[in-house]
Amino acid sequence: MTEQGPPPPEATPPRLPEPPPSSAPQPVPDRADASGWSQPPATQSPGPPGAFVDRAAAPPGPLLPPGAGSPIAPGPPMSVQPPIRDTSINLSALLMMAGGVVLLIIVIVVLVAALHPR
Repeated sequence: MTEQGPPPPEATPPRLPEPPPSSAPQPVPDRADASGWSQPPATQSPGPPGAFVDRAAAPPGPLLPPGAGSPIAPGPPMSVQPPIRDTSINLSALLMMAGGVVLLIIVIVVLVAALHPR
């Protein structure tokens, strides 16, 4: 038999350095905002609510390629149809179910008449 030496030492994974000590968490205010926000509201701009800020117009730049930029007419394009009302869809489904029930009754009547012994 051959002599074997001592088993190899087990490899230990390298340790991560200790994280730096962090500062204490910010204290929670005694009175919380009802909306759940923990920050104070933003400062309001001067003037009446909704007032626009006066600023210079953007300098003219290069022309945009066709199809880029805002549309000439606001709103959806004319090719987009208004959505179908829910009542129309529900009414169509109701009529289809009623037709299915009538068709089922007709099939049952025909089967009973055809298979009825005389």
